Order: sequence, then C-alpha cells, then structure tokens
Amino acid sequence: MALVLLVAAVGGLNLGSWLGQQQAAPVVAGSTAVGARPTIVVVAASPAASPVRSPVAVASPAADRQYVVVTGDTLRTIAQQQYGDPAQWQRVYDANRDVIGSNPDALQAGMRLRIPAQ
Repeated sequence: MALVLLVAAVGGLNLGSWLGQQQAAPVVAGSTAVGARPTIVVVAASPAASPVRSPVAVASPAADRQYVVVTGDTLRTIAQQQYGDPAQWQRVYDANRDVIGSNPDALQAGMRLRIPAQ
C-alpha cells in the first residue's frame, strides 16, 4: 500500500513539474489575433486596499499619462481604452516592464502604469 502511494506521489510530482514547464499560450474566446496574449489581473487582498475602484488617468509632465490598474483589467483592455486598439498591449507593457516585471500576465490591481503618448 505504501509503495503504491509513493509511486503515485512521485508520478504526480513529475506530472506537475512537466505541466509547469509547458509554455502554451492561453486560449481566449473570440481572440483571433496572431500573438494575442491576454493578461489576467490577480487581486491580492490587503487590509489597506480599497474594494473595486474606477480607472484613473493622471496627466504627467512628459505628455504620457498614468493609469491605475483595477480588478479585471488586462493589458489588452487597457490598450483598447487608451488607444482604441487592443493589439497595442505590447506598447503599454514595454513602457512598464519595471513595474510589471518580466511576466506581462502579472498585472495587479493598484499598479500605476505609464501610458505612452500616441
């Protein structure tokens, strides 16, 4: 019995490790753009965080704008709101790699993003 459990545990760890290394692009309903990469916002509960806020655009001196990420935002939805074209998500990501990090899917509510001027 113990041997069966050990084999199942090792098999599960190997399967989980293999699945974690796969880099398949997520499938989004209605997405037909080549290279389209949706970004999912993860909401982390914190005592200081307010519930859901409305998007805020703040003017900055260099003609770029700022945008505060809210629950449900993706880089594609932000690009759609700011440029009228969801395919411009890469432009927003490139301008904010220092805030978002190396994973464009790592948006979090409350992040302040710079929106490059058109």
